[in-house]
Amino acid sequence: MDIVDKISTICIKFVSKNLKKTEEELEKIKYGVEIILVNLIKLTVLFIIASILGITTYTLIAVISFASIRVFASGVHAESNLNCTTTNIILFLGNVYLSMNILLDKTMIIVSITLSLIIVFLYAPSDTEARPLVSKKLRKKLKFYSLLITFLLGIIALAYKNTIFANLIIFSVLEESLLITPIIYYIFNKTYNNYENINL
Repeated sequence: MDIVDKISTICIKFVSKNLKKTEEELEKIKYGVEIILVNLIKLTVLFIIASILGITTYTLIAVISFASIRVFASGVHAESNLNCTTTNIILFLGNVYLSMNILLDKTMIIVSITLSLIIVFLYAPSDTEARPLVSKKLRKKLKFYSLLITFLLGIIALAYKNTIFANLIIFSVLEESLLITPIIYYIFNKTYNNYENINL
């Protein structure tokens, strides 16, 4: 049993003793606690490395930009927490490296955002086997917010064009856009549109 599982189990025992919850509700709470803990660990590792490299602020902007879309558009997930942490480090530090070395002008920003909007319109939200998005109403809502956030980030990037900050935003948007495409799911050997496999 790993540390995340141990802590989440302790939390569930505490909740079950003090609150009247069904088994299903306890499972949902446990899952939520695990997600929070895993993300805290991943972010801690990421920002320790970023701090050592002296790029904490840039990394923070990349994470916020990426997460603001990710929370609505979702996308492919790695097989294990270790793989997920490694992937995050590569994605975010790679973003910072590219942003510091490649200057995106106004035209490149517009093209990137337009491409991202098309991808988001076509494929967001992309669910997972663990969390299939069964509700059609919810999928429409998530798609709308995904498009809205992508558009707003594009406007912000244009306002700060020819800067590292604009680059960080654009590369974050492009990364998340790619992670919701069927081809990425295929590469990672993941099933796509998992909600279609749920019988109601």
